[in-house]
Amino acid sequence: MKGAQSSALPFTVLGGFLGSGKTTLLNCLLNMTKETRYAVLVNDFGQLNIDERLITAHDGETIALANGCMCCSMADGFVSALTAVMDRATQFDQMVVEASGVSNPRRIMDIAKLDPGLTPNGTIVLVDAPQFLNQLTDSMIKDAVLTQVKEADILLINKAHLTDQSTVEAVRATLDKQHSDCTTLINDRAKFDPSPLFDSVHTAIPRVGKGLASVGSKATSDHDHGHTHDQFHSCVLRHSKPLDRSTFESWATDLPPSVIRGKGLISFAESPHQQWVWQKVGRTYALESSSGVPEQSSTVVLIGTEEMPTDTDPIIYGPFSTQ
Repeated sequence: MKGAQSSALPFTVLGGFLGSGKTTLLNCLLNMTKETRYAVLVNDFGQLNIDERLITAHDGETIALANGCMCCSMADGFVSALTAVMDRATQFDQMVVEASGVSNPRRIMDIAKLDPGLTPNGTIVLVDAPQFLNQLTDSMIKDAVLTQVKEADILLINKAHLTDQSTVEAVRATLDKQHSDCTTLINDRAKFDPSPLFDSVHTAIPRVGKGLASVGSKATSDHDHGHTHDQFHSCVLRHSKPLDRSTFESWATDLPPSVIRGKGLISFAESPHQQWVWQKVGRTYALESSSGVPEQSSTVVLIGTEEMPTDTDPIIYGPFSTQ
């Protein structure tokens, strides 16, 4: 997505205890993204391993990349770095903030809820698969680790390839007990493109008309389906007439946990002169009125794991089943 930013900047917090893999994930995000211009606020430039061929400028406080992304150091404080990005907000599609390894990510997200120039896009917390259970036996760090877990919208069990399956299952069971309302994912690869975890309504909807990552579906199909990345699946659902609001909300509530993000522009029969922006992060969702020109049609993008049912399953297509 290129061009001027016409709305508040989506704001995602990336949390996780020391050593959970936040820096590696941010490296992948900055080096692999092609369509979304991220402004990433990090604690330490020295830990990043950005491909030098991508760097177009480096002034000691910021690194500009050829793909439109920018990395900004928080060495002089979070507020200073945030101000530097907001001064250039129209140049970016999303902001991602790395929380320190021992901090509560909620304190950062609370800022997004107060600034009209920012819109919360969820908190993603990484869990170190080989170390998590041991961390919970350490009285010095247990509370900090669990606080981060309980603030997450999406939990990513990271570095699963470095331990055995029984440990991963035990970690997941513990996380489900601590935060049952959260979507939990597993990453068993050293490197992967994490951008679907951060994707937002503001970056995805403009691409819907182009068939977001759709393959194998006809151009006239009302349901586009495909692969966003090899670890994630996506589908686009459309309906040409206004939807019943209660039916839509029941569908949104009942979506399976394998649907990690949803976004859409919705028209309801109960409010024909108003269009709504719907966004799902993990197991929570929100509906907000849109300032755009109302349309009769509705379009939704769902992004999920490999376990997400296809768009031929009624739990997925729901109210989008008939025209």
